[in-house]
Amino acid sequence: MSGARTITNSLLAGVIALTLTACSWPTRQAEPAADAVAAAAPPAAKERTEREASPARRVTPASVRASSDAAKEPAGETDLWQRIGFELRMAPDPRHPLRKPLAYFHHSARFVSEASERARPYLYYVYQEVTRRELPYEVLLIPIVESAYNPRATSPGGAAGIWQFIPATARHYGLHVSRWYDGRRDIVASTKAALDYIETLRDRFMGDWQLVFAAYNCGERTVERAIERNQRLGRRTDFWSLDLPRTTRDYVPKLMALVEIIANPAAHGVTLAEIPAAPHFEMVDVGAALDLNRVLDWSGMSAAEFDRLNPAFRKRYTVANAPTTVLVSHGRAGAVESALTALPAHARRPLREHVVSAGETLSHIAARHGVSIATLKTANGLRSSALAIGQTLQVPLPGAALPAADASHADTAGSATREHVVRSGDNLWELARANGTSVATLASVNGLSPRATLRPGQRLRLPGSAARASSAAAPHYEVRHGDSLWTISRRFRISVADLKRWNGLADDLALQPGQRLVVARPDDAGPQHDI
Repeated sequence: MSGARTITNSLLAGVIALTLTACSWPTRQAEPAADAVAAAAPPAAKERTEREASPARRVTPASVRASSDAAKEPAGETDLWQRIGFELRMAPDPRHPLRKPLAYFHHSARFVSEASERARPYLYYVYQEVTRRELPYEVLLIPIVESAYNPRATSPGGAAGIWQFIPATARHYGLHVSRWYDGRRDIVASTKAALDYIETLRDRFMGDWQLVFAAYNCGERTVERAIERNQRLGRRTDFWSLDLPRTTRDYVPKLMALVEIIANPAAHGVTLAEIPAAPHFEMVDVGAALDLNRVLDWSGMSAAEFDRLNPAFRKRYTVANAPTTVLVSHGRAGAVESALTALPAHARRPLREHVVSAGETLSHIAARHGVSIATLKTANGLRSSALAIGQTLQVPLPGAALPAADASHADTAGSATREHVVRSGDNLWELARANGTSVATLASVNGLSPRATLRPGQRLRLPGSAARASSAAAPHYEVRHGDSLWTISRRFRISVADLKRWNGLADDLALQPGQRLVVARPDDAGPQHDI
């Protein structure tokens, strides 16, 4: 009898425990597709599906999963795409079988391979953020579907960046967008905004990830209205039962197909890029009014790599009232921070803008702001001198103009040195450019340092034709937008030190579009570069 009572009590305790456990499951308005997967799956898969669906703990962090899955994970695995493929958990709904996975990508294995490579600079950072927030790793595949991990991608509807934010959603999630900076293309800022949005959708749709992904594509209210419509009609409200836009009905299956491909790329003839599970970049706040070509030089990065990490900065310049955090290759932040510490205050030059008025020409605007016409054209990407009323021009350099009538007092022979009286705003670079010579030559003729600051009223000798001819004997290069000392030195196979010395450039001097640089020794008899 006691044994019978023990058995009876044990059964009763088990029933009570099951009842309490059932009561703790979240109440759901509709049976999601995940429930059907769990019912048809083996116990381990069922447990995993329930864990993902639970709003209380939807995805176990990688650090915890690593201990429980250690026996299954490849030993010493450091390739990031391989690790992500191992972490993917969402299985397709057997009631709604997918087409062949690559069919969703125009049967192009190359598209997936190239997208996996394009993700190289960004993937580890996004992976870390998804892990920290305990989101499913399927979220890492959204940028492949949205933009193929191209931060410069722009849709016909105006969505931009790897997460494809439209302007309204970007503003709602705090992304700054202006003519100088577009936060939708900023890898760090846009990833934070995208994951904030995804967390909001997760909570709004009670952890039903198919509805979350659908809402990411077409908006939460579109999905909610479809759910409300089905509820009124007494129909199911899972993703597959909703009347959603065609693009959204294709979006979720496309994402699920990508899960299949990334989890087993060889089976689909896809080669994924080998990306180390290690940081690719570091962040440095460089402050406002800074020419980012300086940062490019300090970091030792190539221009292409710098732009891949910083596509948000539209003009390679930081301005006030906009983010000023720059990404540099991992291990380069220290050099940039040291250079910033040594940067004098006068090296920061706030950029100005000029709105074209009726009757204004490039010549008038150049004279007003103390820059050359060529500089204005280069800074604004102008191919002609034609302007439109209301057009906004970027003015990169401060300083007064050098009026042609007062620029010099030419001698009758035209070969001796001439004289110029320094006016407020004059500098050696502008004077050298206006007179067809180099800063080094102009400084040498006047016994000055190439870094000298000019004083109003100071008299300068301007090189005559012989001196200009000596300067012109060396090949010159006109600086273009985006150039830096490092990129120019690489192009002409010279050192940065020589480039600075030949042109009398200071360490803290930023290059300006339209500036002419000597790119070989004046006595170099070798062939000139095609520039």
